[in-house]
Amino acid sequence: MLFLTHILNQPVVDAAGVRLGWVEDLVLNGLDLFPRVNAIVLARRGQGAVFVPWEAVDEFEHRVVRLNTTREGLPTLPLADDAVFLRRDILDKQIVDIHGRKVVRVNDLQLAPIDDELRLVSADIGVSGLLRRLALERPVRSVARSLNRPLPERLIPWNYVEGLETEWPSVKLSVPRRRLRDLPPPDIADIIAQLHPADRGEVLRQFDDETLADALPHLEDEVQAEVILAMPEERASDILEILPPDEAADVLGEMAEDQAERILHLMEPEDAEDVRELLQYDEDTAGGRMTTEYLALMEGQTAGQAMTQLHTMAPDAETIYYVYVIDGAGRLRGVLSLRDLITATDDTPLVELTNHNVIAVNVYDDQETVARELNHYHLLAVPVTDDEDVLLGIVTVDDVLDVLHEESREDISRAAGATEESDVLATPWEQTVLRLPWLLGASVAGLLMAVFITLRLTLVSTADLTPLLALLPLLLLLGVQIGGQSAALTQVALAEGATLGDILLLHLRYGWLLGLGLGFLGAVIGGALAAAITQRAILLPVGGILWLVLMVDMLAGSLLPLVLHRLRWDPVLISRPALAVLALLIGVPLLAQVL
Repeated sequence: MLFLTHILNQPVVDAAGVRLGWVEDLVLNGLDLFPRVNAIVLARRGQGAVFVPWEAVDEFEHRVVRLNTTREGLPTLPLADDAVFLRRDILDKQIVDIHGRKVVRVNDLQLAPIDDELRLVSADIGVSGLLRRLALERPVRSVARSLNRPLPERLIPWNYVEGLETEWPSVKLSVPRRRLRDLPPPDIADIIAQLHPADRGEVLRQFDDETLADALPHLEDEVQAEVILAMPEERASDILEILPPDEAADVLGEMAEDQAERILHLMEPEDAEDVRELLQYDEDTAGGRMTTEYLALMEGQTAGQAMTQLHTMAPDAETIYYVYVIDGAGRLRGVLSLRDLITATDDTPLVELTNHNVIAVNVYDDQETVARELNHYHLLAVPVTDDEDVLLGIVTVDDVLDVLHEESREDISRAAGATEESDVLATPWEQTVLRLPWLLGASVAGLLMAVFITLRLTLVSTADLTPLLALLPLLLLLGVQIGGQSAALTQVALAEGATLGDILLLHLRYGWLLGLGLGFLGAVIGGALAAAITQRAILLPVGGILWLVLMVDMLAGSLLPLVLHRLRWDPVLISRPALAVLALLIGVPLLAQVL
């Protein structure tokens, strides 16, 4: 196979064998399907480069490019407007892999001689391309074959590639954009997310407003805001008008207030008002998650009147599975089954079809409460009301899936000692601020232990501290494990809406019995280890102290999340690092008295 690397920097000689210079680059006229190489860039020592037409090339093998003319008759070409340089404009640049639906970097380019022409046939995005450019491909392939692990080829046919016009605005990339526009919205969102913000403008210009509006909800809120801010404000407002109000509010909520207000001012007054109404609620509440596009009918109507009204209302609704019934003041009175409504006779009063035992959430309820209600009652949507039972909107099940994903990431982060689920994406300063309380707590505990051990050294020899130091890993690991399991049991039960009695009963039946058993086993092992090291009969006192510390960690892990829940704090704040600190503060001083 022939690659661009095989031709670049190769010497160029004329028909008489006289060296003229070397190949600096290859030039294409546009980027059509499998484009033809139109010229080589001939670099000459002490002189400027010239563009030699490909027709003047006689052969390009044996590590030399031979021309079919002499120096005196060397033909040259002017630079075309649509000229694209393979090395300058494509090599090491990002391209969109339409087939794989992702953004990749070009490591090399495969070329193929076809009917006296040289054509670009594929992009090499694998490690082979990098090794080839470093002149290491052959030895690495030999080693890989000897290990029966051949290097994989990662070649993208050029008809699956879209070029990106980024920092070289003079380069005209003429690949048809239809292939990019025909991708499903989630795949378009994936490609946009992979691009650097500075490179997104070229891709965004290829889509109409409706296509971008379909793709935006599949991006993270922060990326959505970056995409909207990268557009002219007039177009941004047009796209937000297409989005459901809750999605538009999520996007604007990620922007500075003045930026959001400018875009709102350009939107249609009715659409802007719907979005402003949602922006007043905290994003982690039912109000922040709800949409105002729902189906609601007056309770005094008949089935026939309701069906006529639904024909005009349904196209703008977020979901048509539930039809809510309200009174003249907008208060929620019940919910209708669409099946019952369709099968009823036209003169049937809605009140006879209405289920008045409707499940609803308050507009200020936490998003986790909303998720629990939807999950517990297997609903596709739940209505959101204010303190007067006035229907304000609905939260759909797809919004809850986002909630569960966000909360699970947040809980995992906090259990590890990080206070925000997104701190991986934060700046170094933001990460420092978020993690500082945990780092300070662990540092203080470590400092206290260091001071304590240093003071003990003034009273005993270093050898006498050996048993204590040997038991520290066991104390930490068992304390974190037993306490962490108990905390997880309580946190999961709270997330599922269990009562205090249910949680305590769960611990009595399973959690504490298991903790007692594991604590006893760890105490026996630790006591036996201390007795073996010191050659003293201290199995019972050391084992008793270890068991006591482990039981304190177990009870702390079980009960402290309940206390935090009562104080309306997040129960996941009882994390494993906190339990490790607790085990150290209690266990080390007590063990030192015995050892």
